[in-house]
Amino acid sequence: MISTQIRTAQSILERFEAEELWKAAKELGFPCAMWKLPFTSKIKLLISIREGIRSCQPDMEKLSSGFMISPFLWNENEDVLYMEGDIIAVYSESGLLEQLDNKLGEEHPEVKKLVDSASKIKEEETGEYTENLPLLVATLSDHDTRARFERTVELAVSAIKQKQFHKVVLSRTKELCYTEHFQPAKAFQKLAKVYAHAFVSLVSLPDQKELWLGASPEALVQQTADGTFKTMSLAGTQKAKDENGDLLAKYDIRWGQKEIEEQALVSRYIIECFKKIRLREYLETGPKTVLAGNLYHLRSDFEVDTNALNFPELSSVMLRLLHPTSAICGVPKIPSLKFISEIEGYDRSFYSGFLGPVQVDGDSNLFVNLRTVRLKDGIATFYAGAGITEDSIPEREWEETELKCDTLLKVIAKEF
Repeated sequence: MISTQIRTAQSILERFEAEELWKAAKELGFPCAMWKLPFTSKIKLLISIREGIRSCQPDMEKLSSGFMISPFLWNENEDVLYMEGDIIAVYSESGLLEQLDNKLGEEHPEVKKLVDSASKIKEEETGEYTENLPLLVATLSDHDTRARFERTVELAVSAIKQKQFHKVVLSRTKELCYTEHFQPAKAFQKLAKVYAHAFVSLVSLPDQKELWLGASPEALVQQTADGTFKTMSLAGTQKAKDENGDLLAKYDIRWGQKEIEEQALVSRYIIECFKKIRLREYLETGPKTVLAGNLYHLRSDFEVDTNALNFPELSSVMLRLLHPTSAICGVPKIPSLKFISEIEGYDRSFYSGFLGPVQVDGDSNLFVNLRTVRLKDGIATFYAGAGITEDSIPEREWEETELKCDTLLKVIAKEF
């Protein structure tokens, strides 16, 4: 039964679409996040009003409903960023409000400000979303970026042959300018419709003065209300479409030794993490070929019944063990991370970190922040990486990162 507080709040907030409330929260400087879980059509909106973004330990079983985000460079003893779910709204695919939890009530002064701001936005909304967004190439040309990236791949292959590590994941950026015509919330909606398989998210971080938009195919840790823990190993990349733009059938995909070994390394890494905590009761399925946007990957799934093991904190324990996984860092972790820090040449920030809702309807879902773009100071920074092994060819690794950037670009900026 819906509480009086929630029912009363609905009478005010139900007049607004998710996009209008998200814009209002952003304008008022309230941290907020919109997301869609894989293979669902419901869009959820979380707004944090009272505490903004706070730092805390990622003990998910102890936290109240909220949204977590962490950078790539994070170790198990450090805090993560967390926004409390003061307002959490759930919308259907058609945009109708289905559920609302307003912990503050309609009389809270900040909620009134949110309503006033959303009302103005609703009245002013007249323009249509532009299909061809005015994004322009900025800073380094692709040729310069390509030469630098391919050189780092050559250095990585050389280091692997010298037995410094078995695999390393190198990444790069692609920077474009955007104008005031670009509407992040509209771009989120487009991604949510196109990528049913992905965790699609749009996060506003007022303290950093930046937004993060992405469509990640990779779950890091998931814990359901009924006690089921899940994680996955995702690696290996192939084009999903032929030269005519038609989708290739899964049964036509053939994987080479390089991709098979790359994916096996990630799976072994997860199993080694289970061994560290003496956990043997897990179910492994795969590897299987899965579609992720314009790409195919190899994926294995792992599942644990935490109720049967009386291990409710497993997701928090595994989060600390897993991140950064070999799918975004390398094998072994320490030398490959050292190589990335010395050779990659830039700060990944929240790219290849993790993010997602925690204890929302009893479920926690953290994803690796892949296929993502940062929007800050008029610059859209796209991020992409590739797993480097002894068999890697620099030109092909560059092409893989281009394909991964295109996952977002082809949806939100059709001219690219």
